Amino acid sequence: VVLAIIVILLLVAVGIPVSDNGVPQPADYTNMEFNWKINPRSYLKPMNPNYTDYNILLDAHLHTTYSDGVLSPKQVIEFALANGYNAIIVTDHQTVKGSVVAKEYAEKYHKDEITVITGMEYTCCRIHMNLIGINESVSVSPPFPSDKELRDIINKVHDMDGLVIVNHIPWSNATQLPWGNARLPNNPSREQLLEWGVDGFEIVNQNTFDLRSYQFVQDNPDRLVGLTGSDMHYPGSSYAWTTINATDNSADAILDEIRNRRTSFLLDASGTRPVQDPPFKRDYFKYAPWGLVGDYFYGYADRYRGQYSFQGSFCESEIVDVHHSMIGWFFLWLLIAILILEIL
Repeated sequence: VVLAIIVILLLVAVGIPVSDNGVPQPADYTNMEFNWKINPRSYLKPMNPNYTDYNILLDAHLHTTYSDGVLSPKQVIEFALANGYNAIIVTDHQTVKGSVVAKEYAEKYHKDEITVITGMEYTCCRIHMNLIGINESVSVSPPFPSDKELRDIINKVHDMDGLVIVNHIPWSNATQLPWGNARLPNNPSREQLLEWGVDGFEIVNQNTFDLRSYQFVQDNPDRLVGLTGSDMHYPGSSYAWTTINATDNSADAILDEIRNRRTSFLLDASGTRPVQDPPFKRDYFKYAPWGLVGDYFYGYADRYRGQYSFQGSFCESEIVDVHHSMIGWFFLWLLIAILILEIL
C-alpha cells in the first residue's frame, strides 16, 4: 500500500505539471496549405434582396498568431482566398499588429486578389468589439470597464476614423456554469450600445445567426450596419460572407460602403467543404503519456475560472470543486486490487 501510494504521488508530482504546461499542442499548423477554391456566389443568394449586386465577399473577423489564432497572417490570407473571400478584416485581440502584417503580405503577393482591412478586437470581461479601419492599437484596460470607459473607447475609435462593431452577442450572453451568469458578465444591451454610438453588430459569428441583432439592425437602418465574421482561430468551414458592392476593391471603398450601411450577406449553415486536419507534432507523442497521466489526476477536481479576459485575468471568481468521494473510491479500489494481487 505504501509503495502504491508513493508511486501515485510521483505520478501526480510529475504528470500534473507536465500536463499543465509541458506538453506541446498536438496539432502542427505551421505548414498547412489551402489549395482549393470555393465560389459561394455559385450556390448562395444575399439575404437582402435589395443588395443582389456585389463585388466584395468579406470576412470581418479573423485571428492570427499575433493573438490566439493558430495560422500566420500569410496562412490566414491563403485560407480566406480558398474559401471565396476577396476581402478580410484581421482583428487580433488587443493589437493591430497581425492585421498590419497581413495587409503588407497581401499587397505584396495578392494585390489583385484580396484586400486586408486593419483592425483589432477590443476584449474585456464585459464585451468584445471589433475596432476596424484603424492603424494603431487602442489601449485596453481594465478587465471590467465602466460604461463611461466603454463610451470613451468608442469615441476614441471614431476620432481615429474607425468603426466599432459589437461581436457575437449570443456567445457573450450564453450561460456559464457553475456561476449561472453570462459568459461576459454585465454585457451591455443592444439599446445601450446604440446610445453609446456603436456602428453595427456582428449578425453571424461562425455558424450562429444572431436573429435578434439582425432584427435590431433592421430596426435602425440609418444608424447600424450588420457584418458577418468567421471569428477564425482554427481553420475549418466557412459559413457566411458579407456582400458589398464597392466602387473598387480598396480598403477605403469597402469601409465607405460599411459606413453607409450598404451590406448584405450569404449564409451557408452547413459550412463549406473541403476541411482538413493539421498533422500531429512529433514532440507531442514524446510527452503525451505524462500529460495523459496528469489529465487523469486533474479529473479528481474541477477548476472554474470563467472566460479569459485577455488581460492576464479571468472574468469570474475561481471555484475549485474537489471530488472527495471519488478520491475515496480510488483508494478503496486500489486497496482491493492490491489484496487481490496478494491473494493470487
